Amino acid sequence: MNIQVLSPDKKLIKDKTEYSSPLCESLRRRGNAVDAQKFFNLWPVLEYELKKALKKNAELIVVENAVESEKDFRGKFAFVIDNAERKIQNVPNTKAKTDFKAFFASVKKGKKPPKHEPETVSYDRKKTRVFTFDADGKNAYAFSFRTAKVVVLPKNIDLSRLSDLTDRVEKVFSSNSEAYPDGYSLHKRELKVQTFFERHFPHKGDDQNEIIRKSVMLLAICVFAVAAFMFIHNIIIAPMQNEAVQSNIRTIFYQAETDPVTGKKKAKKVNWKELRKINKEIKAWIKIDNTQIDYPVAEHKGDDENAQYYFHRDIYGNYSDYGTIYIDYRSKKGMDSKNVVIHGHHMDNGSMFANLKKYGFMSGDLNFYKKSPVVKINTPKGGDQVYKIISVFKSNVNTLQGEYFDFYCGSFKSKAQFMNYVYNLRIRSLFNCPVSVNENDRLITLVTCSYEFNDFRTVVVARKCRKGESAEVDVSQATLNRSPVWPQCYYSRYGGTRPTVSTFKEALEKSKIDWYDGSGKLKGSQQLPTSVTEETTEPTTEKPTEKTSFTIKVTSRGKVLKNSTVKKGSKVTLPRIKNFKKGKYKYTFAKWKVSGFGSRQYLSRKITKVIVNTDVKLSATFKKTKIKVKKPVHKPAHKPTKPTKSTKPTKATKPTKATKATKPETKPPTKPQPTTEPTTETPEAVDAE
Repeated sequence: MNIQVLSPDKKLIKDKTEYSSPLCESLRRRGNAVDAQKFFNLWPVLEYELKKALKKNAELIVVENAVESEKDFRGKFAFVIDNAERKIQNVPNTKAKTDFKAFFASVKKGKKPPKHEPETVSYDRKKTRVFTFDADGKNAYAFSFRTAKVVVLPKNIDLSRLSDLTDRVEKVFSSNSEAYPDGYSLHKRELKVQTFFERHFPHKGDDQNEIIRKSVMLLAICVFAVAAFMFIHNIIIAPMQNEAVQSNIRTIFYQAETDPVTGKKKAKKVNWKELRKINKEIKAWIKIDNTQIDYPVAEHKGDDENAQYYFHRDIYGNYSDYGTIYIDYRSKKGMDSKNVVIHGHHMDNGSMFANLKKYGFMSGDLNFYKKSPVVKINTPKGGDQVYKIISVFKSNVNTLQGEYFDFYCGSFKSKAQFMNYVYNLRIRSLFNCPVSVNENDRLITLVTCSYEFNDFRTVVVARKCRKGESAEVDVSQATLNRSPVWPQCYYSRYGGTRPTVSTFKEALEKSKIDWYDGSGKLKGSQQLPTSVTEETTEPTTEKPTEKTSFTIKVTSRGKVLKNSTVKKGSKVTLPRIKNFKKGKYKYTFAKWKVSGFGSRQYLSRKITKVIVNTDVKLSATFKKTKIKVKKPVHKPAHKPTKPTKSTKPTKATKPTKATKATKPETKPPTKPQPTTEPTTETPEAVDAE
């Protein structure tokens, strides 16, 4: 007999040479041809080894030292037996042809699709039988695997005692040949012949489990289709659409001139006339070398805290996830503002303002800064302009998770305030930029989303090149800032102590500033500005003071629940908000609306305490739902009781002249009032304010 012996091993078998075991020697002595090999003890590999044994025409396959119990055997060999049954069984075809033309024709005519008469086919399903026999006091298992017989031997037995293994296996199969010929039993099974729609869509006649299976399958297909569409749209379609828009704009903006004598193309020339025909709100063109940043800059006068027009619109006004590079509404003088704040999305494909991250992540990339130390701006009035980068920093825009440095301000009250603002930019910078700044300079601030922490921004600030000044930056003098000032959340995660922040004048007096080249005559308050600071020409004479206490105001339904002044960094417990009913509606507390620092934020209703680092206002918002009204049950009116036999009706007395007979008043039955049907309304967020 041709026998294949397999032995599992915990190590990956690279050398598949034969090995010897007591069982192999015993079987060879009885005149059998034995081929023994080890295989990696990963049970999906077992089926592969069994198939290899069949190709070698093995009549008996022995798997030694394989299992410890019956449960172990079924857990490891169930998939092998099941796969073998599927491949040797010829299951009848149960797919009926679907007439799609007739189906869609009936749908167009508004008729029901033609019904398919149900049919059933029956066949004998083979089921592999597993036999057991004694092997050195433990159970061994035998079953049929296609054309061969398989024996699985338990662990920790004396294999030398199984020299008559072939006789035992033959005896087991022969004794069960009448009931299980070739090791299989037959079971009658009926299958329904179904069309495409019957196989995949719930219909009459399906049991509950089948309806659930089909519904889950359809739902999974829909979810997969939506996810696939979103993936293709975000990764392929949207980037292509945005690139087509930007490429078209660049073609219009950059026009190459041709030399009439030589016919060769000269340098590119900007074409503001054609560009302004497309959109009059295009105010500038921005470009940074070695990046994809080469875009028009728009400004919409109707922007405010709650809405920015170009946030999700392209330069043509069409919806776009990429939006447009636009000027912040707080830079009220547009490109003529003291500080021009410009926004751009951080897109995964590197477009818009995503390349600002090339300047650094958790630390600065000095090599990239040296390649691109300037920002190039072109405007219809000013032409080509160069802005030298003075600061690249990361900022937190959510005051509830730490310190918030307001870099959105477009104007300043005084020169002292402006220089203190610049000082705060420089101490936060990832680089020590070799660019001087004074009170007469103008700034440009580029902002995009950043993901070092929640609600973070990457900010690049540059100052305008002065008249007669070289546009070149001596990048050899640039160095990394070893201790930039980060928001408090950075130190909470990574440790360390946040450096103390002084003022510009204090740092200048202590000779800690080497980049200032102004007159030094700075009047007015140094208090850092906010995004709503109005620009004034008259400097104030207030002494620089750092605010150490802030106001927190909590309101609900127009009522002030808490209005108190607390120290900076204090934890304040929020009042409990109750739900209420009004008319036909129920109002459920949904979340907190937070305002007071640049843009609107929302907090979960589960938050009970907040850390106060600025003046802040919290307003409770409610979810509005319609109350379901139950139909009133109308009870039938009481019927008049009939007189009994014992009671006789009394005679009616005639009315006298003095007293006239009064007729009994009969009121018409009241009609039941129409009841409102219980309606369901989708909840909508309602501002209690």
